[in-house]
Amino acid sequence: MGDDQDKQIIANDMAQTLNVADESAAHDAIAKKLVANKAILAYILKYSMDEFADTPLKEIPKCIEGKPKISKIAVMQDHADIEDTDGNEDVEVELLEADEEENGKLSGSRRIEGSSTEDKSIREGSIYYDIRFVVRVPKDGTLVEIIINVEIQKNDTPGYPITKRGIYYGSRMISAQKGTVFTGQHYEKIQKVVSVWICVGTAEDRADSINEYQFQETCRHGEYKEKTENYDLKKIVVIRLGAKGEKSANPMVRLLSKLFSRTISKEEKIEMLPNEFNIAVTETISQEVDTMCNLSAGIYAEGKQEGKREGHLETLRDSVKNAMESFHLSMEDAMNGLKVTQEEQAILRKML
Repeated sequence: MGDDQDKQIIANDMAQTLNVADESAAHDAIAKKLVANKAILAYILKYSMDEFADTPLKEIPKCIEGKPKISKIAVMQDHADIEDTDGNEDVEVELLEADEEENGKLSGSRRIEGSSTEDKSIREGSIYYDIRFVVRVPKDGTLVEIIINVEIQKNDTPGYPITKRGIYYGSRMISAQKGTVFTGQHYEKIQKVVSVWICVGTAEDRADSINEYQFQETCRHGEYKEKTENYDLKKIVVIRLGAKGEKSANPMVRLLSKLFSRTISKEEKIEMLPNEFNIAVTETISQEVDTMCNLSAGIYAEGKQEGKREGHLETLRDSVKNAMESFHLSMEDAMNGLKVTQEEQAILRKML
């Protein structure tokens, strides 16, 4: 086989890999859009923050202020943020919200501000928060602002501890406040930050769990105690879903697990939102669920096909090695005797 044919085989393999990567990136982008709907964020806030524990779900979307961002705020301060390019849809959203609230549903129209083409967030050399926004919560008769970051992860074992990355993101959100939230020595103005990590795939023994990490005071000597608000400035929440999460007693875990499930159909997901979680389904939400389900199916099928192909090649490799050792054959004679195709021979030469 000539060099040109070898190059073509390698090019085909690369193209297949890139296609799966493109579909995966598109899936990630649509997942962020779906989670950024304020009705879904309301569940996340209620079941991951003490500040919203006693707030009715229907009231929580009203606490999200300003124009929070999807994949637009850079984690590193020396990297540029992405400018907003969206059109103004306020009038349409207000009409939809009024209709949904009249029918007693959590509004499915309210969304975190995001870029019109999510692939803009995939930029070499820059890392962006998946979803970032500010909430205002009543405390001691005043409204206190808290900065929220929500990250969506395929699994909870990406090669490093999720908790450490969460602590880093939380620290970045605090340090980034200097020069914006406060200047000079006015550290009393630092706002609390919460970084929430949603891990879709996880081992069964870790599934259906919520863990949080935050500062606590330990009085080693004496009786003095600092005011909680002076050190309760950073919290990391790790939510692990998994298949077990679909039957969770926790409404947030159950909602997210079902939304990301590969076994629940898009029709079932659309039906469960209003019936089980009291979330109004807009055309936008319906399209996002449909797109995410289609992309999930494509990625899953590609993954299974690629896995079968790798398994087949590994079996062929072992057969060729056994034939070479048992019958003292050259690699070429062994592959020809086993009727290995020319394409597979080119790959096996690199494996043997």
